[in-house]
Amino acid sequence: MPKSRHLRDFIAIAHSRSLRAAATSLGLTQPAISRSLQELEEELGVPLFERHARGVVLTPAGEKFLVRAQIAS
Repeated sequence: MPKSRHLRDFIAIAHSRSLRAAATSLGLTQPAISRSLQELEEELGVPLFERHARGVVLTPAGEKFLVRAQIAS
């Protein structure tokens, strides 16, 4: 079961489409939010984002999980 901080971090990343922007909005460091995302993806067993030089894009699994995460939070 994902922890509430993982859901919070995931939702912030999805909305900002950037690890750096999500970290800033949550008052975290980029390594901390990257670690949170990595833990969540490992727990779920699927990648939730495609990483690009200009940010991140939700994968199909990430899009489905976003709906569930928003309901749960």
